[in-house]
Amino acid sequence: MRVFDLKTMQECEIDSSTIVALGTFDGCHLGHMSVFRSAYLIAKRLKAKTVAYTFDTIPKEATNGSVKSILTLEEKIKFIRKCEIDYIAIDDFLSVKDMDGKSFVNAILKDKLKAIGASCGYNYRFGQNAQYSGEDLLNFFENSGESVEICQKVSVNNVPVSSTFIRNKIQNGEVEGILPLCPPYSVYSQVIEGKRLGRTIGIPTINQLIPNGKIAPKKGVYITECEIGEDVYPAITNIGTRPTVETDGKENMETHIIGYNGSLYYSYVRVNFYKRLRDEIKFSSLDELKKQIESDIQIAKEYFK
Repeated sequence: MRVFDLKTMQECEIDSSTIVALGTFDGCHLGHMSVFRSAYLIAKRLKAKTVAYTFDTIPKEATNGSVKSILTLEEKIKFIRKCEIDYIAIDDFLSVKDMDGKSFVNAILKDKLKAIGASCGYNYRFGQNAQYSGEDLLNFFENSGESVEICQKVSVNNVPVSSTFIRNKIQNGEVEGILPLCPPYSVYSQVIEGKRLGRTIGIPTINQLIPNGKIAPKKGVYITECEIGEDVYPAITNIGTRPTVETDGKENMETHIIGYNGSLYYSYVRVNFYKRLRDEIKFSSLDELKKQIESDIQIAKEYFK
């Protein structure tokens, strides 16, 4: 699968007609999967290729700049690669947000991406002031009855699946609740140096920062797993200010990797979140902290059994 950056490339090297899957695709949840699947099936029927057209960030004009992303751009690309998509086209929202809807379809989708059709979600909007919807795509594409599909709302347990719903779950610490809907919430970032206090109580940890612009879960202790190269280890992760050992109030993400003893400083590690165990607690001593962490470790081991 090839990735095109439409911000810098005048033309995409696409050698056939395409069906374009349209969306921000933050979270790559079940609703997004239905859009990718629809594009794939239309393309197969019309002997075309598939393109996922998306943006490098969440359109801030559409969210008043207040919404953080579930996935980084790299994570989004990683998940789309698994969805039978031939190309990904990454665009800059500011460069297209004021375009007339027909101009957007003609100049971007048809001319640059060789599109003969498209798929989108039921709530997809595009063009100046987001005044165009999936219904307008039916008017902008020839033979649209065969080449354009507006995917219906996807619900699980009578709850519509949406990126907003998933963000709210993450912010409330309900990371277990998103597992049937999308990939687990995860953080992929470099291991930085900490104060190495974990080693003093026999429970070494790694410290990481959540990437800028990425949503953070509610403070607390979580059952997680760590991807280190090709290996995966169970783990527990604390997000918070570490009140037992710190007084500066700075938030930190700290993970104990169960069964791993090597050094990971400056390496990049992915931490996947599965379940929130408890609130962050200020203990009266390091011994009390150690006992609680040991209990958390046992719970995590049982979870992964």
